[in-house]
Amino acid sequence: MNHPPFRFLHASDFHLDQPLGGVSEVPGHLRELFIEAPYLAAEKVFEAAVLEGAAFLILAGNILRPLLAGPRAFLFLCEQFEKLAARGIDVYWSGGELDAPDDWPASLHLPGNVHVFPRGRVDEYLVSLEGIPAARISGTSREQRQPIRTGEFRPDSAGLFTVAVACGEADASMHDRGIHYWALGGRHERDTASRDVLVPGRTQGHEDHSPAASQTIIHYCGTPQGRRPDESGVHGCTLVQVDERNQARTAPIPCDAARWPAERIVIEPTATRQDLELRLRERLQSLRDASPKMNLLVSWTVAGEGELARELHRGRLASELLEGLRAEFGFDSPAAWSIGLEAELVEAIPPQWYERETIRGDFLRALEQLRVNPAAPLDIEEYLPESHRAGAQVSAAIVPEEATRRQILDEAALLGVELLGGEERRMTNDE
Repeated sequence: MNHPPFRFLHASDFHLDQPLGGVSEVPGHLRELFIEAPYLAAEKVFEAAVLEGAAFLILAGNILRPLLAGPRAFLFLCEQFEKLAARGIDVYWSGGELDAPDDWPASLHLPGNVHVFPRGRVDEYLVSLEGIPAARISGTSREQRQPIRTGEFRPDSAGLFTVAVACGEADASMHDRGIHYWALGGRHERDTASRDVLVPGRTQGHEDHSPAASQTIIHYCGTPQGRRPDESGVHGCTLVQVDERNQARTAPIPCDAARWPAERIVIEPTATRQDLELRLRERLQSLRDASPKMNLLVSWTVAGEGELARELHRGRLASELLEGLRAEFGFDSPAAWSIGLEAELVEAIPPQWYERETIRGDFLRALEQLRVNPAAPLDIEEYLPESHRAGAQVSAAIVPEEATRRQILDEAALLGVELLGGEERRMTNDE
């Protein structure tokens, strides 16, 4: 049996109350962007629902924190919902960890086209297009720290395209529920898992030539706006197009107002400062040409060996290069602002240096013991001044991840070799 084709939009994780962050300083001319970006990105989601002719909009959680968001966030959402209502577009909203339905102000009534799924159970809605049933939407709002109630979701008994809406972590059993599309929220990055599953009551060679299996799509659309430097790449929402045979295709729709490119440049040992400046400018110009209407917040990593890499690692040259990039590109509209530049030394420490009975050798052997014994504490806190041990600096002395620990030890080794090099040369001359 064929069904009317339609399309819908899947969005989540607006975090309207959370501005951009994760940088040490925000220049004055970009402060408004850091505050407005979540709203600008969310507005593009609602505009896309209209422009794409969506039959409905799915919101899969973490739209805002009602207990912390100000009046602007509530009014913004209601205005956007009303714009969709004027176009006959319904909204199906699954609350996440942050936007529990019970926390929405009782005095602020949502428009009639907004359907909020309850906590603790799965609710269902039938979607009809021009009087013809087209889809069934099932959903639930997340209970604090509880997994998704996968077992409570059921496919439509008449074979309609079924959408399951929830916020939380996917599990393998979702593939076996007979649901066509799982609209999930709770992740900032776009991610999809698909697998063909049998549809009840449908067999190979059916007279309508429908396939024996229908694709199950488990999809996170991600946030419309990345918030920090580690949320690089394009962010937005997802357009889902469903054909007459209930086969769905997904397509990303970019919505972000600012993007966080993470650029890595490798330099040769003989590279000069002028060489590096030219490469940085060329790369940044390429980024601007690729996204001419996008605000770019760029993180730079320069990797290499040799004198230039060591000079970068000391810090002053990196600051000077940043100042030059900011002056040339950072004040345009849209801006291409360089938020940081880190040096990554790739020089190998000669193995014989670990064997020598020198201060440098003792230092390298001590670091090697910490490297081969991950359980051994680094005890960085003990090197903080007494006056700082009760403040916020203590959290910076905690090393929670193994990858961070390795990076700290590697950088400490390179820094120690550099600082102890003079002592090593003096001892050699004395001999």
